Amino acid sequence: FGVPGNGEFNTPPLVEAADTPPFFHDNSVATIEGAVAFYNGDVFNNSPAGRVLAGATGGGINLDATQTEAVAAFLRVINALENIRASVELLERAASSGRRRDFEDLRLAGEEIDDAIMVLAGAGLHPDAIAHLRAARELTGRAATRRSKSVARDAVGALNEARGALLGSP
Repeated sequence: FGVPGNGEFNTPPLVEAADTPPFFHDNSVATIEGAVAFYNGDVFNNSPAGRVLAGATGGGINLDATQTEAVAAFLRVINALENIRASVELLERAASSGRRRDFEDLRLAGEEIDDAIMVLAGAGLHPDAIAHLRAARELTGRAATRRSKSVARDAVGALNEARGALLGSP
């Protein structure tokens, strides 16, 4: 597939950033909260990239502690929502086919659900969504051991409940 980018510097997408710790090239930051705080600090704001940003926007990044936590929480929630989206896709595919690969789809869906739980629980966010995710994880495991399409569909229902809890939908 070749090498992505122009070879200078490739940054990972932010959508699943919260489930890829530790952060930075030297793994020096353990949490997404710490990574957000780094970009809010003097080290970044006084760096060449920080000065470019300040020149383009009229100032560096200057968040208060509440805003820093809110940005990190946002990154955790969009990460969990992406994990839910991927899990639903895998579960629906497994529930609608009779392929030999269905077990692999169910295994991958379980890993995505585990990531969503880890990301939210890591900051104590949305315990109601975590409860739905845990139910979906249990159902996904049951669907894999029983090779049950109806249980896979039940797991999708639990994931939709988790998504609703994250988005504030009934």
